[in-house]
Parts: sequence; structure tokens; C-alpha cells
Amino acid sequence: MRVRAFTVLRALAVVVALPVVLAACGKKAPLGSPCRADDDCASGLACHREQCLHEGSARRLREEEQRASGGGGARKVGDRVEVEWKGSYKPAIITGVVAPGSYRVHFEGYDAQWDEVVTETRIKAGARLGAGQKAAVPAASSSER
Repeated sequence: MRVRAFTVLRALAVVVALPVVLAACGKKAPLGSPCRADDDCASGLACHREQCLHEGSARRLREEEQRASGGGGARKVGDRVEVEWKGSYKPAIITGVVAPGSYRVHFEGYDAQWDEVVTETRIKAGARLGAGQKAAVPAASSSER
């Protein structure tokens, strides 16, 4: 068991160190190798999620992730949005980006205990108001929550 664990650790060290070693000798990482940027990968390859992929595949995956996270540009901290809650939309402000298409929001007029993480599916389509604008939905009383 110890020999097997040592072999696995040694192989892992080689995989982690591969981009550094290849960069030092001027070679680029091959398909499937770990990477940190497009420049780490060989010609015709691009770095996506720390792995060298064919340029076309990497581009397609990036486009799909962008569409999944809200299409024409990800939402950002400070954006005012309308979030679905129990069948109606409540005005909220994005206070953090958790992952592409997933945001921590603060509902306007409510205590921080009601803050939650929501995905694009609960955010009203097209509700990308600027930081200075108010949402067009009247604020609900705290007794509704």
C-alpha cells in the first residue's frame, strides 16, 4: 500500500510540475496537460479550466459558460436586479458573485439574514439595472417574509 501511495504522489508531482518544466525548456504543454494560461499550451491548443484543449473546443466551452452565466455579460457586484421569491419579484442588489450565473443578493428593505445565493433562473430576465437605479417593483413589508 505504501509503494502504491508513493507512486501516486510521485505521478501527481510530475503532473503538477509539467508546465513549469516545459516552460523552462521552451516546450509547450500537449493536449490534456495542466496549464495556467494559453501561452502554456502547444500550438493549436488553448488553456481552459487549467487544462490544454483544442482551441475550438476551448472557445466553444467559454462561449457556453458565458451564455449560461447570463449571456451578453455577467452580472456584477452592485447591480440591482429583481429576484423571484414565492411567486413574485423582489428588488435586490448583488453583493457577491459566487460562480458564473450564481450570485449572493441582498433583498432591499430586509435584514441581512434574508440574503441568499440565487442563480440566473430566479433573476428576472433583462433586470440589469444600473447601480444608481431602483427596481420598478414596490418593496414588500417585512411581514410578508
